[in-house]
Amino acid sequence: MHINKFVYYLDQYNVLSPNHSKIYDEYTHEDNELSKYAFSIDTKVEKHLTNIYDTQPKHVILTGNAGDGKTRLCRRIHDRISRNEMHSWPNDGIVSVFYKGYEIVIVKDLSELSGNKINSILIDLDNCIKNNLKKFYLIAANEGKLTKSLSEDNALKDLKEEVQLRFANHLNNNNELEVINLQDVTSSVYAEKIINEWTSEKNWEQCNSCPLISECIIHHNYKKVNEVIIKTKIVEQYRMLDYLSEHITMREMLIHLAYTITGGLKCDDIFSKNIKIRDSHFHHVYYENFYGVSAENVTSEKIQALKTIKTMDPGKYSFSLIDDFIINGDISGNENLEKEHNRLIDDSIDLKRGYFKNQLNMYRDHNELVVYKEISLWINKIRRKLFFESISEILPVKKLLPFEYVKSYTNLFEDTNSSDNKKLLIMALNRAFSRKLINPDLNKNLYATNETLLIKNSFKRKELKLVIENIRKDIDHLPSKIRLEVEDVGEVSLQINLAVFEYLMRIMSGGTHNVLKNEVEILIDTFRNELMTIEVDVNDELEILKYDQSLGLFVEAELSLD
Repeated sequence: MHINKFVYYLDQYNVLSPNHSKIYDEYTHEDNELSKYAFSIDTKVEKHLTNIYDTQPKHVILTGNAGDGKTRLCRRIHDRISRNEMHSWPNDGIVSVFYKGYEIVIVKDLSELSGNKINSILIDLDNCIKNNLKKFYLIAANEGKLTKSLSEDNALKDLKEEVQLRFANHLNNNNELEVINLQDVTSSVYAEKIINEWTSEKNWEQCNSCPLISECIIHHNYKKVNEVIIKTKIVEQYRMLDYLSEHITMREMLIHLAYTITGGLKCDDIFSKNIKIRDSHFHHVYYENFYGVSAENVTSEKIQALKTIKTMDPGKYSFSLIDDFIINGDISGNENLEKEHNRLIDDSIDLKRGYFKNQLNMYRDHNELVVYKEISLWINKIRRKLFFESISEILPVKKLLPFEYVKSYTNLFEDTNSSDNKKLLIMALNRAFSRKLINPDLNKNLYATNETLLIKNSFKRKELKLVIENIRKDIDHLPSKIRLEVEDVGEVSLQINLAVFEYLMRIMSGGTHNVLKNEVEILIDTFRNELMTIEVDVNDELEILKYDQSLGLFVEAELSLD
């Protein structure tokens, strides 16, 4: 049996593999035959931390979800400043390093320590800050555990307030204490780097002499994922998660991308003597793996990234032009469509070496052996294939995504001061607030209306401001959300991510608005209620939205109080 050891390295990321624990930082430095495949991704936060200790040392607290890389960063900083590689952490996970005349205490995970030990570390941290000592802490901590520990001792009141300020806004970091929340890292930044590393030719050279290379779905997936167009689509899907405010940890991404390539298979499976097992491998093609289509329930549950990515599965969404292309593209009479159909729907391993094409021809010949139900299952699969692999402008494959207004949303980031962009959002919000069709001529103002269409407050377009998230220098963070603010009104604002924008655009255009409907409606209703409570000068007239029968629209009208 021919084996590519890199495939077994990727199997460490298989959530059902006995070697799964080795993906954790504590185990990644074992010296074994797979260790040569270990790799590191350059990150802004590591460079930022290195710069801190090289130029102006201060206390740093790293927070984030499990898998965000807190332990890895602590190890990397230790190895850099001590110039010695740490092979294993001490039992308490605390190490001290003397560097450039000061002491750095590195705490791998505050949450693993006893309550008394946590309290003593935080007391010492507070003391070092207040007395400007040449001793600095680098602490990895769970936000909830850290906040709870700071709240349990009144002596830590000042430190608690300083930490909370930094949780509220990273701009409150200063030259004494910095809190870095790794949940603020933009997930998609790392996706392409991981794919480039894992599809490097050197990792797959061992496959070249394998007698089953042409029958291997793992090798097929590697070749496909390495193609520029497919790699770009994968990264775009991760970027979509950023726009939806979904944070995928580094560990989750590694697990998901490893599964995308291998489908949970190894070389042993490719060489299986069971023909039925080998024949089933076509289900483990990369575009099915990416959305967890063929993943067993237990596997799907353990790959956290799949819970969100599944909601974007293009195989679930029917678009007539695409579906017609799948069934009739090669007999359409359109030369370009026929070429594209023959290129994409061929005898490749993922289409069972021409089996689908044969089934399709039988179905078109009204062969009773092939029923629509069987073909429809293939259609779901081929929609995914087309989404990733179609290069033809003729096929609008992005229509297979559940979001229709992605391009319009990303355009907002290019010009937030655009009057057209603000007008678009005002029109959408006015309809969302009132649930009525309002005369377009009135959309110069944003109306905060109640259930009886009484206009409690109105705001001119010039009073509204669109604010983009800032690009950060300390971590890999790309702008993914926009905030609609009302000038001179304090904290009243609406956070707009892709889900909110999609909802608003659909409700404005009269389409269905079922994308995260409940969550978005709560957010928008809260914004409307905040607008209605803003105190303004009371007029002698009550303003309402009134139905104009001649226009078939609602218009602004006044009711006299006299």
